[in-house]
Amino acid sequence: MSANYEYVFRRAVDLAGKPSPRVLDYGCGRGEVVSLGRSRGYEFFGVDRDAPANERPQFFRPLDGARIQFEDGFFDVVISNQVFEHVEKPQDALREIARVLRPGGVFLALFPDRSAWFEGHVGLYFVHWMAPRAARLYMETCHKLGFGYFREGKSAGEWADFMSHQLATDVFYHSTSDLRMWWEEAFGSPPLPIERDYMMFRLGPASRFVNGAIFSPLLSFVCRKRAGLVWQTVQAR
Repeated sequence: MSANYEYVFRRAVDLAGKPSPRVLDYGCGRGEVVSLGRSRGYEFFGVDRDAPANERPQFFRPLDGARIQFEDGFFDVVISNQVFEHVEKPQDALREIARVLRPGGVFLALFPDRSAWFEGHVGLYFVHWMAPRAARLYMETCHKLGFGYFREGKSAGEWADFMSHQLATDVFYHSTSDLRMWWEEAFGSPPLPIERDYMMFRLGPASRFVNGAIFSPLLSFVCRKRAGLVWQTVQAR
């Protein structure tokens, strides 16, 4: 299981503050986190739009447009791992997440915003900042040099075309200021950035070498530029 999955699972259980929390994985994909939570005896559920039926966890419900098919205040915690860069208009999704969270419940989201340096779908730095023609030339060059994700079986041109299409149709980077505004409108409280917590988790035993106030800004900066934002938000409505 990926470190991201392990992180959101552990933090969901910690944040719930009760022995048997109800947790929703928003954008659960194949349901690895839902399955992990269920295997540990917790009430984990998943929602998604695209996961094939044969890859969905047992406790999955499809999204109905933006609507989450659970009743108001049903969950103690909602988690979302690398989802909101694929949501063109996050406002409706955020309002629905806020609706299904109980008062005082917590939403934990990991995702890149427009300020991230690394484009994690292509596997290259800064490509999402470039104009289409420049981005395509950059991707073709990187492919020939052996850089970039999912290049196997594709020529440089084929790969650049494929990734250009994905960036144009399925990836939407929003500004940090807009995201913060939408989060606060939905939940009635601002998001708390916890990138340092995420980085300390990812570093594991090595985290003891950077466990000091002087390193906190650096860890947060590296996380935002390489992986993205890590936001924790309380449902205050």
